[in-house]
Amino acid sequence: MKSPEADGGRAKVLAAALRTWTTVDNDPQPPVARLEIRYPPNWAFASTNPITARQQGRLLAFLRDDLAENRPTHSTPERAAAVIHGLIAEHAAVGHTRITTADLTEAAPRIGRSRTWIAGHITNLVDSGVLHETRRPDTFRIN
Repeated sequence: MKSPEADGGRAKVLAAALRTWTTVDNDPQPPVARLEIRYPPNWAFASTNPITARQQGRLLAFLRDDLAENRPTHSTPERAAAVIHGLIAEHAAVGHTRITTADLTEAAPRIGRSRTWIAGHITNLVDSGVLHETRRPDTFRIN
């Protein structure tokens, strides 16, 4: 008998769970992303699950909460900086041209860094040209 990893058993269970979640949730909005599930060793296809913007938000919130709960003490300054850059990229990807200090400090619990550290990192991002100060306090333009 093949292991679950070789026959895709675990991937198929995950695909079925996601399909059930997206179906039972029954969000009438159009899909904004597709989650494709594949399994090793050759990364054979198991399933594609379309998700709506609301479902995507819920899934991201769950993953962020799980990360905060299970890994905040493992954060290095480099990892924390990568999370901040990821948040900026997420905002830019959805078309936002500005980001606030509050948008970035909400990541403090999950990256294991203080709001003061994040504020200092924002200063570094402004100095390096990733962000640009605006006339509004605590609001930055994404470059």
